Amino acid sequence: MPKMPRLMMIGALLGALLLPLVAEAKPPKKPRKPKPGTQQNQPGPESQQAEPQKPAEQPAPPQVSQADRLLWEYKTGQARSVLQAVAGQADQNGPVSAALGRVSEQEKNYGEAESRLRKATELSPSDPASWVYLGEVYLRQRKGGEADAAFRKATEVARSKGGGDSSYYLGVAQQRLRQYDEAISTLSGASAPDSALIPYQIGVTRSFQENWPAALEQLNRAIEMNSRLAYAYYYRGLVQEKLGRKDQLVGDMENFLSLAPDAPEAERAKAILRAVKR
Repeated sequence: MPKMPRLMMIGALLGALLLPLVAEAKPPKKPRKPKPGTQQNQPGPESQQAEPQKPAEQPAPPQVSQADRLLWEYKTGQARSVLQAVAGQADQNGPVSAALGRVSEQEKNYGEAESRLRKATELSPSDPASWVYLGEVYLRQRKGGEADAAFRKATEVARSKGGGDSSYYLGVAQQRLRQYDEAISTLSGASAPDSALIPYQIGVTRSFQENWPAALEQLNRAIEMNSRLAYAYYYRGLVQEKLGRKDQLVGDMENFLSLAPDAPEAERAKAILRAVKR
């Protein structure tokens, strides 16, 4: 076999040594673009996270309506005892949380009452009652702006929901927003948890309007329908005072104090009695 020239041998040897380096230095191939209309590596429906659904609103257990009647009669301790059986549901059940909030309000634990009622509005956003009672707690704390906001929300929710007791809570919220004519119109066609609450709330609204004879008529009706409606005696006593009926004033304030001796208005009732009896 003929011998290769020396320069040719050296060139071949260098080429063999440099070939791997040249291969490594080649840039990587670019990935091919997908054809129009095709999808690559798209997550399937099972891999996409679904938005969390809000839990359904829970219905009120029977203990809530029992406690509601007791609270209107200002039997606070009895109402709390009734609710003990369902107190463990308060973090999931809006009506239970609202009822416990009302108990705390009557116990003058307003911070706890506000917390419970705010929770109730989250658990039962379509229930106007929780917004009304939250507004009442704000009034107790002299938070007028927050109270008005809660009552406005109650009117919005009540109108949206409709039916049942919604018209009653709409009327109460309108009363608290000082929309007295609208409140009377709404309450006149409303149904309430206790039928005596309709003339009671109309009577209170008439007293805010300083229409004393109309207020007295309605509060008389409320007391005839439920003689243990504590605040009906209080407001009727104020009306009696305006009408100059001293004896009836004394009787109403004494009845109020016998039913609700620890109510926030109890001190005012006592002061009125002291002034009258001098």
